[in-house]
Amino acid sequence: MNLYQLIRPLIFKLEPETAHNLAIKYLQYFPHFATQFSYQKNYKNLANKLWNIDFTNPIGLSGGFDKNAEILFPLSKFGFGFIECGTTTPLPQIGNEKPRIFRLEKEQAIINRLGFNNLGSEVFLKNINNFYKKNNNKAPTIGINIGKNKDSQDNISDYILLLEKFFNHCQYLTVNISSPNTVNLRSLQKKEELQKLIDALLEKRETLSTKYQKKLPILFKIAPDLTLEEQEDIAKIALENNLDGLIISNTTTSRLNITKPHKLNIQDFENGGLSGTPLFDKSTMILRNFYQLTNGKIPLIGVGGVSNAKQAYQKIRCGASLVQIYTAFIYEGFSLVEKIKKELNQLLIADGFNNIKDVIGVDAKENN
Repeated sequence: MNLYQLIRPLIFKLEPETAHNLAIKYLQYFPHFATQFSYQKNYKNLANKLWNIDFTNPIGLSGGFDKNAEILFPLSKFGFGFIECGTTTPLPQIGNEKPRIFRLEKEQAIINRLGFNNLGSEVFLKNINNFYKKNNNKAPTIGINIGKNKDSQDNISDYILLLEKFFNHCQYLTVNISSPNTVNLRSLQKKEELQKLIDALLEKRETLSTKYQKKLPILFKIAPDLTLEEQEDIAKIALENNLDGLIISNTTTSRLNITKPHKLNIQDFENGGLSGTPLFDKSTMILRNFYQLTNGKIPLIGVGGVSNAKQAYQKIRCGASLVQIYTAFIYEGFSLVEKIKKELNQLLIADGFNNIKDVIGVDAKENN
């Protein structure tokens, strides 16, 4: 049992959002605490190159944990191959009414209806610049997850503004169009709306690429609740526009046959996005579908319910080039990343693979 597992019962006595905010503040003001749990061991079998970026390993932190890029230094010590921070929006916003995070401890899951609460893009930009400055630009791969403001009158303009603001401050950008907690956000996944957004972003990127002499990968994060027809539409658009990648998936509005805890009222249980262990099968099925629908031509990041190496391995075998975790990090603590890396390396060796890239999509190909 590690230190986190010893103190977790005390942490879980706190209201979930309070506990999260305290953890952020502690790591923000005592960042070198993380060096006591530094997990920097790399396994050459896990290294891969994607979008001309070298990833030391395929395990990343999903957007949502560090919304304002406040704790990138300590997060960089936990062994992640990449870190995605955000979601950030052009202007600050408080998000939805509290309480808005609920633990389902039996299922190792979380329901949240945060609603893109964040300090805004100006604070985010200041924080990430401070991080780069303090680390002499020697930083892990950083992705920034961007979203629109709740009351925005022009959704596309919000994303364009953020693309321009962060273009030269990260290694990739995630366009969040799938959170269930912002009204009508998921409508941007509809083929007509999605194509308009893609057209605008790619046009602006072309201009910025000339200015900065680089091409920033733009990924789109989609929902696990899409119909097969919607999946086919998005896959077709991804291929036609040669998109850099898709992140599959966000949280689900389905409750996936889980039982409502007695302490939660029906409204708190039914509203918001579900993450964690119950999401694994559904998100992995959608991942496999997209790998097949795109013939493996569009890089995919698999996220949803991963809490161990076997599940990360399954995501990769179903088509993920990279994998992200979040909810399991909350339940298992800092050492989880190193544990997954170590055991993932063992799984590769046991199955006779020389490198993680050789595993990508092998199960999806077999089921074609």
